[in-house]
Amino acid sequence: MIAGMQPLPNAKSIVPQLGQSALRALVSEDGGDWLLGEVGRLQTSDPYQASEAAKGTARALSDLDEEAKSHLAQKAEDAGIWRLALEMRAAKEDLSDYVAYLDRLPSAVRPDKASRTGSIRRTLYSADLRPSFDISRQPAEVQAVDRQNGMGPAIRSIGQLIAHAPQAAILLTLMNQTGDLRLGPTVAGALNAQIAARQLDPTNNPDAVTAAMLNAIDYVLGHRDRQDNLRHALISEMQGETAELFIDRALARVTLARFMQGNGDEPPPRPKQLTTAFPWEQWVGLAGKLKAGETISPEDRIVAAELMIAADRPSESLALLKTAGDWKTAVLRAHDLALALDRRCADLLRAPVPLSQSLYRFEPR
Repeated sequence: MIAGMQPLPNAKSIVPQLGQSALRALVSEDGGDWLLGEVGRLQTSDPYQASEAAKGTARALSDLDEEAKSHLAQKAEDAGIWRLALEMRAAKEDLSDYVAYLDRLPSAVRPDKASRTGSIRRTLYSADLRPSFDISRQPAEVQAVDRQNGMGPAIRSIGQLIAHAPQAAILLTLMNQTGDLRLGPTVAGALNAQIAARQLDPTNNPDAVTAAMLNAIDYVLGHRDRQDNLRHALISEMQGETAELFIDRALARVTLARFMQGNGDEPPPRPKQLTTAFPWEQWVGLAGKLKAGETISPEDRIVAAELMIAADRPSESLALLKTAGDWKTAVLRAHDLALALDRRCADLLRAPVPLSQSLYRFEPR
């Protein structure tokens, strides 16, 4: 079916139009020969798109076993598709093959000393986000690059947390903006310990993790600096909204959860960490209406659906989203709900590595 699709106008191949789920299926289900042929042609006709396809394919396959990644890397090398061969070796847990392949790259693309260090540093950034990556088992050259800026331990702590709670990608944005490496050990490290001790449940109560992360961020950066840095920050995991709004909604849900679940006749007071623009009164008023069984107007059903999530009543949340006035936002919220429910069940949509797309995994034919 993919081979029969038509590329976009002026495009050299259909490959740039494919998401990670399709790229993964083309290798894991179809063997990868068609994809290798297309990427090989792109390498000549459109090197940028070939590079993007190689990166996307490696991300989509990062959770396969080492033998499968090595096999595709070797097939790509044998076919002269150097970028894909390099990216697949960068996705391995042991970067020895990656470092060795840098020496075997075609002379036209082989990096000089400075470029080689930069290439290893970029590879490390992605590798450090994988919870299974062990820096102590890497080649000496890789460990030396890791020691140069001291960011590795912080990124590894955050990567571990993102694997539990994708919303923790906020910490990477904050660390990039502020340069404060304490966001790794002090914030992510503490939350990882709480998750390990089962004091936090990122699967069944992700909002509690977000609230705890917010407390820890404010401890490190201060309330005002945190708000200033997240006010306009766009995080890929947070569809169609800023990190600030995402956090506001999570904090409101977790604060109203006990009230929505029938514990207490009076709603809790407004959390001090909410932004001043957040419509707390609207949320509290709708919470009372929902508990009383009153009809909710279409323009209020997006917020009402959020409150049903706080009440742990996802079916009723979905029913409200289906009839909400703002259908575009309803679609985004429904997608978030689907991902959250999947994490509580089979976890079939889990991204292969942090900061990548959710995957639709196909059973072998």
